[in-house]
Amino acid sequence: MSEHDVAIRAILEALLDKFDSDTLRTIESACYTALSDYKINKIEKSTTELSADVSPDLRAYQMFFVAKKVEGLSEKSLKLYSYTYKKFFAMIQKPFATITANDIRIYIASRQGVTPTTVNNERLHLSSLFSWLCNEEYIPKNPMLKIKQIRMARVVRKPYSGKEIEELRDACRNKRDRAIIEILLSTGMRVGELHGVNREDISGSEVLVTGKGNKQRICYLNPTAVKRLHDYLEERMDKDVPLIRAVNQGARRAKDNRVGISGLELIVRELGRRAGVTNVHPHRFRRTAATTALQRGMPIEQVQMMLGHANIQTTLGYAITADDSVKHSHRKYM
Repeated sequence: MSEHDVAIRAILEALLDKFDSDTLRTIESACYTALSDYKINKIEKSTTELSADVSPDLRAYQMFFVAKKVEGLSEKSLKLYSYTYKKFFAMIQKPFATITANDIRIYIASRQGVTPTTVNNERLHLSSLFSWLCNEEYIPKNPMLKIKQIRMARVVRKPYSGKEIEELRDACRNKRDRAIIEILLSTGMRVGELHGVNREDISGSEVLVTGKGNKQRICYLNPTAVKRLHDYLEERMDKDVPLIRAVNQGARRAKDNRVGISGLELIVRELGRRAGVTNVHPHRFRRTAATTALQRGMPIEQVQMMLGHANIQTTLGYAITADDSVKHSHRKYM
């Protein structure tokens, strides 16, 4: 790395907890522009000068998180990365440059007992770190290049049936809960995205949603969802910002009366209990929305946009739930 890179990254590291990712990117760009015509010489500190004893690996580790925050990774994702790395380095206590593919295989083998999905996620976290270290020339080669994806059994996760959806609708005891399930069915948004929606984000049948990585997209409400949301908002007497407001007045509610993610999950699970429908959770509404769209002919690229997937391979995972439509077509044409 050039001295410009080192200096600018030190600046960003110092500001990491003070600004959001968009602001940090602006600062980074401004620094490169302002310093482009200047030569930077590092001043070597004397041995008598007090300084923090920071190892090169620790500095690289810190700078990795600076870079990821600048790229827009969410705090939740950063915490998941950190959790994986703490487990990995507790077992593989070696300098970055000496870690081999076999070290990583040993760690993966030690994770037997957890789900393949979890192991694959940890593999992706490690790949992100070592790819970055290699690209930034902290290490000579990337040991993750030899580590293949963990094979997982293909599990067909079924969407709600039409009968189950009607039973869930009948189980709603208030307009808020009915609005929640219709929004989820129409948009396929994540429960965390619904949690973050404000009243001002609604414009007719459009909803401005902030998804993973702080990426925004427009989701669309069908007529049923528009009607149920209108009914819910019309009965509210408050001016609270959140779209979905807490009903109870308990002390643990959010300051703006916003229903938390766990609160939304609890509402949905309770609907399932009352309706007598098993395996009820918010993500199943997302799967149902995607499956319905695919079965009705929406191109998979548009389903990808609707769901906010960065990779269409993720969307293809939802396509396997459309086996019933293949069965119907086979009977019709074969």
